[in-house]
Amino acid sequence: MPTPPQLKAPFLPDCFYHIVCKSIDGILLFNEINDYRIYNNRFFQFTRSFIETWTYSLLSNHSHHIVKTKTTDAIIESFSTEKMEKVTLATNAFLNNPSVEFLFGAMIERQMNSFLVSYANYYNNKYQRKGGLFQKPFKRLQITDDNHLEHSIIYTHANAQKHGLVKDYRIYRHSSFGQILNLDNSYLSADAVIEFFGGKQKFEQKHNDQVGYYYQHSWPSSKLE
Repeated sequence: MPTPPQLKAPFLPDCFYHIVCKSIDGILLFNEINDYRIYNNRFFQFTRSFIETWTYSLLSNHSHHIVKTKTTDAIIESFSTEKMEKVTLATNAFLNNPSVEFLFGAMIERQMNSFLVSYANYYNNKYQRKGGLFQKPFKRLQITDDNHLEHSIIYTHANAQKHGLVKDYRIYRHSSFGQILNLDNSYLSADAVIEFFGGKQKFEQKHNDQVGYYYQHSWPSSKLE
């Protein structure tokens, strides 16, 4: 079934997105603890110059990331000291024509696809398999307002509980919930998330309120899972 257009949202500067990367045929993406670390490292390596990660959750066969694309000026500045041989063709095209909207989106998409290929190569080498690992294209939905952003962050953190991986999302080791509470900015912008919620207490309270409501009623339907 073709991916709906809204789940292939073009990347624009200074905007929020909910990104989901899902494996083919439900293949387990993480078989050992180190796999989670490699996944986070590779995601950060390929995207840090282009996006800020606000939230993540790594599940058995898919991952969620809430991200904010950087401004055009911020990306240009980050490459001001880079050697050009280290820059992809898509990034080079953007740097030469930064006002072209399509080139910005193509650059971000290229970085995401490079990340997915990198992790697939690591996974295939480690577990002696061949072929693709991720569904194509990866899904991304543009987040439209603050309410949508708040809901997306909470939904991402609670996803492990929704899928029955843990009884309480707060103890899941492979999401950014605890990392944000500890103001650990490794891999993500923890300070910005806490500021958005209005402090640690409100961050925790809004998570508990929304997750509790959904378990008493029903989880909202989501094509992003």
